[in-house]
Amino acid sequence: MKKIKGSARFLNVVMYTLVCLFQAYTAFQKADQKSKGRMLAFYTRRVLEKAGVKCRYEGSVPESLHECGVSDEAPACIVVSNHVSWLDIFTLDSQIPSRFIAKAEIAKWPIFGLIARAIGTLFINRSSKRAILKINDDIRGALCNRETVAIFAEGTTTFGNELLPIKSNFLAPAAEIGAVVRPVVLVYMDKGKPAKQAAFAGDVTLFGSLWNAVTMEDAHAVVHFLEPIVPTPEMTRHDIGRLCQERMRAKLKEIWGNEYKDGDADGASVLAKAIANG
Repeated sequence: MKKIKGSARFLNVVMYTLVCLFQAYTAFQKADQKSKGRMLAFYTRRVLEKAGVKCRYEGSVPESLHECGVSDEAPACIVVSNHVSWLDIFTLDSQIPSRFIAKAEIAKWPIFGLIARAIGTLFINRSSKRAILKINDDIRGALCNRETVAIFAEGTTTFGNELLPIKSNFLAPAAEIGAVVRPVVLVYMDKGKPAKQAAFAGDVTLFGSLWNAVTMEDAHAVVHFLEPIVPTPEMTRHDIGRLCQERMRAKLKEIWGNEYKDGDADGASVLAKAIANG
C-alpha cells in the first residue's frame, strides 16, 4: 500500500510540475509583482499537496510577505534558511514567496531547473568572486523593488539535524541598505517527529529524495520564522551572519534534542573561518 500511494504521489508531482512549467512561461510572465507572488504561493502549496506534505509556519511574519512576498515599503527582507531538500524552495515559497539565490547547477535540473529560471531565480557560480558581486547587485535591486530574497547560506544541504557554518557573502546588501534579515529553520516531520527522509543530501539522488518524501506516512513541513535581525549602521555582514547562526542553531537544538549534530567537531573555529572567508 505504501508503494502504491508513493507511486501515485510521485506521478502526481511530476505531472503537476509540468503544469507549473507551463504557467511559469505563460501567465507568470504577464503578471504584476504581487500577482506573481500569489501565484508562487498557490502553485507551491499544490506541489506539496500532491507530494502528500502538509505545510505550516510558526513564528511571526508580516501578512503582505506571507501573501505575496512583496513588502509594503522598501527595502524588503532577506530570508536566511537552512537547506535540507528539493522541497525547501516549494516549502518556503508556500509561506513567503521569494526570489531565491541558487547554485548554477540547479538551472540544469530536469523540469525544476526550467521552472526556477522562469520565475526569476538568481543563479550563482560560488567559485567566482565577480559573480558574487553581480548577485549582490541583483539582491540589492530586488530588495529595493520590495521583493523578498531567500538564501540557503550554508551553501549545501544537510539531513536537517545540523547547521553548517553560515556564509555571509550575500548578506552584504542587507548591511549596506538596512534590510531586515529573517532567519528561518525548516524541519520536515513524520508522525509528529523530526525526520530525515526528505533530505537531498549525501548519496541521495534528486529522484531518490523525491521518492523518500512521497512515501512518508504523515509528512509535515514546518517553517520556523525566528526573531528578525534589523541591521544597525555599525553591523557588518559578518555580524548578521553570526546572529543568524546563533538563532538557527539554537532552534535546531531545541527541535532535534539529542539527535542534533554539530556541523563540525570544532564548530566555533569553523564558523569563524567561514565568516572570515566571506
